[in-house]
Amino acid sequence: MLLQIKIWFKKLSMAERTCLVMGLLFLVSLIPLLRLSFCSHPAGDDYAYGLQAHLAWESTHSLFQTVKAALDTVAGYYTTWQGTYASIFLMALQPAVFSQRLYFLTTFVMLGMLIAGTVFLIRVLFTRYLYLPRSIRLMLDIAVLTLCIQTPEEGKSAFFWYNGALHYVFMHSCMLFLIAFLLLFLKLESRAGKILCISAACVLSVLTGGANYVTALITPVLILMLLFFCLLARQKKALFFLLPLAVTLTGLFFNVTAPGNEVRMAAQTASLGAAEAIYYSFVYAVKGIGEWTSLYLLFFSLLLFTFLFRAFLDTDFDFPLPGCAAALSFCVTAATYTPSLYSMGHVYIFGRTLNIMRMLFYLLFLLNLAYTAGWLAALCRKNGKAGAALDFLHRLRIQLRRSFTAGMTAFFVGLLIFSDKDDITSLSAADSLLKGYAQSYHEESLHRISLLTMEGVDEVWVPNFSVCPVLLDPQELSTDPEDYRNQAVASWYGISILHMSEVY
Repeated sequence: MLLQIKIWFKKLSMAERTCLVMGLLFLVSLIPLLRLSFCSHPAGDDYAYGLQAHLAWESTHSLFQTVKAALDTVAGYYTTWQGTYASIFLMALQPAVFSQRLYFLTTFVMLGMLIAGTVFLIRVLFTRYLYLPRSIRLMLDIAVLTLCIQTPEEGKSAFFWYNGALHYVFMHSCMLFLIAFLLLFLKLESRAGKILCISAACVLSVLTGGANYVTALITPVLILMLLFFCLLARQKKALFFLLPLAVTLTGLFFNVTAPGNEVRMAAQTASLGAAEAIYYSFVYAVKGIGEWTSLYLLFFSLLLFTFLFRAFLDTDFDFPLPGCAAALSFCVTAATYTPSLYSMGHVYIFGRTLNIMRMLFYLLFLLNLAYTAGWLAALCRKNGKAGAALDFLHRLRIQLRRSFTAGMTAFFVGLLIFSDKDDITSLSAADSLLKGYAQSYHEESLHRISLLTMEGVDEVWVPNFSVCPVLLDPQELSTDPEDYRNQAVASWYGISILHMSEVY
């Protein structure tokens, strides 16, 4: 059996072999994250935003009443705190609303949405517009997803804390789906398919328009860019893009004009004017790109470039103005800074916001890498050097056939070994599981719940946690029982007063 596998593996092309190894490593890397999800529990705003829906479910076990309570939550926060109506509605329906045992689904949903959205977008781009062999397309998928999943700014709020992950990663994934549906719309011939794509884009526009301000702003920017380039190419059917554009702009309008935003803005220390925020967006983008351009990004760029160049030698597209493509990508990246700078000034950009800013940067960077490889391939074709390039790549492939995959795998494993474990989400998750921190956190969370659910007790003291893995939330409560977090948890479990004792 092993001999047959070895013979089959040797028959694979270098691209297929590399894709197989990358795919196996990627799947293995997800195991610690999915295992850790079973130790996660609601924290902070999970209780505050999900309270009304939870109480409705507990008292009626009616899905209709629970959804109605979620809508009441949206109305309440819209007038008192923030206008992100779509995020708030979904925040109010977090898994623990129905059962604590379901909270692990947070990680599965967030990873699933990010993976599906990224794969769908890249598939549309490189099957409907430009052709890439499946193995190379999958390598590009894995490279983007590995960077997004393993090196976020804050892994906790990316995949394990429902409130933060839903508001940012989930909505970012919705944006990827939306853009993919619009691109697919342009290539479909059937009327039913076109209607389905535009309808899906409009539904997703409702979500993105009522999401975090980065996604809510970038979505119409990307739609406008698509519309502009399509009209330049005389693709008049792109005028249908005006429908999702109008929907997302309407959603954004209701989002930013919510009365509750004034309350929240009053709590911020300083904000910037629109022009100043746009200027500093470019300043911060230069700094951010420098910080995000890690060895991992350079590794995947080196790994992918030759495969992309070889694949694009067989295409007829000229890949014009690669500098303009890079400049537009930089402008989009800079635009992700604008909402935070406009609302909060230079004070702070939350890690959960930086998560999706980095994810978009990684996607744009590797798409620009593909575009640049295509441009160089087009130059070779124009100058009659395509044959020489193919001959060189063929000889290079023969020379490296035995060592390339093994060498690149060893290089990547070496990078992991010498990385700070808490900078790589899978390493951090595995470390927490192997050392027992995750299990201790889970057991102490269950103990806290048992204290909160004791019958006939109206005032409860719970201890703080002795240990909390980096990727899980410490479920911070306050020593002040009047703190909104304490009150939300107390109301959730039907008690009057909740104290937190600092035992550890």
